[in-house]
Amino acid sequence: KAFLDGPCEQLCAMSDSWNIWKTKELEEKIWAFIKKERFLGMIIPKEYGGLGFSALAHSEVIMKVASRSVPVCITVMVPNSLGPGELLAHYGTEDQKKYFLPRLADGREIPCFGLTEPTAGSDAGSINATGVVFKGADGKLYMKMNWNKRWITLAAISTIVGLAFRLRDPDN
Repeated sequence: KAFLDGPCEQLCAMSDSWNIWKTKELEEKIWAFIKKERFLGMIIPKEYGGLGFSALAHSEVIMKVASRSVPVCITVMVPNSLGPGELLAHYGTEDQKKYFLPRLADGREIPCFGLTEPTAGSDAGSINATGVVFKGADGKLYMKMNWNKRWITLAAISTIVGLAFRLRDPDN
């Protein structure tokens, strides 16, 4: 409730949908506020610098921001509903969490999620993107990837991408 009445209300007040539509971008003051107030880290656990919000709290923020500006809503919704932050929080190593989650929470890293494909849309079960694990000449593990994604929200400004693909490990 405090976040809805405080930072969320402030973000709504500074969001001018007409100006965003005309310029096709968010003003720097909006970006700075989103980062400062950790709107990009709503679902990231507090111990990693996020807000630690539940799905319900995230939804309440999104509903309120959407009532003022859909572009601002999508900008804060996507990093909290798809992609690297949630994947790292659930499946990342401790080193990955310590490095990436604080950077995602405070906006030093802007995430996007590559799911959609020309022939699969957003049906994750129909994606054609592939990755193969192999051991390099130096003995380290690598991945070779083949993908063709489209309609990736925030891709033009992102610094980290979560990719949906089918991974094979033929050599175990």
